[in-house]
Amino acid sequence: MSVGGLQDNGIIQMAAFRVGTEDYVIDIMRIKEIINPQKITPVHDETGLLEGVINLRGSIIPVVDLRKRFGVSNSGEKRESKIIIAVVSEKVVGFLVDEVLDVLRISSSHIKPPPALGREMEPGLILGVCQADDRLLLLLNLKKVLTPSFFKDDLGKAVAEGEV
Repeated sequence: MSVGGLQDNGIIQMAAFRVGTEDYVIDIMRIKEIINPQKITPVHDETGLLEGVINLRGSIIPVVDLRKRFGVSNSGEKRESKIIIAVVSEKVVGFLVDEVLDVLRISSSHIKPPPALGREMEPGLILGVCQADDRLLLLLNLKKVLTPSFFKDDLGKAVAEGEV
């Protein structure tokens, strides 16, 4: 079986992180670095996804707060927030998460298709589900996290889509 373009029986390194009470993973090859939160300059955008931008060593990087994206309430629980700097469709984007957990080595044969999640989760947002120790992890489709309108060039044309 192949899930989200992953080959059978290959070992994939995944970065695990938490947003609210849910644990997610993404392919570590997508990640450029993980940084502590810094001052985010608010930017208005029509998608409502963009929290703002940060200046990371001279590069201006858009930041998406996954709590807001997933509709997770901002309760008073302790957060050890990090910004995961990742490449999505050849664009560098920061994802604000509650906590980075660890790096896991997972066989692609252990990644199962996502269950029918009903109306709570957008179709295609979760590529699969895998288990690590006693917890289930959701394989997040970073591209689906961002709407197509997030990927516009200066001429307003959609940028070619890449893999997850």
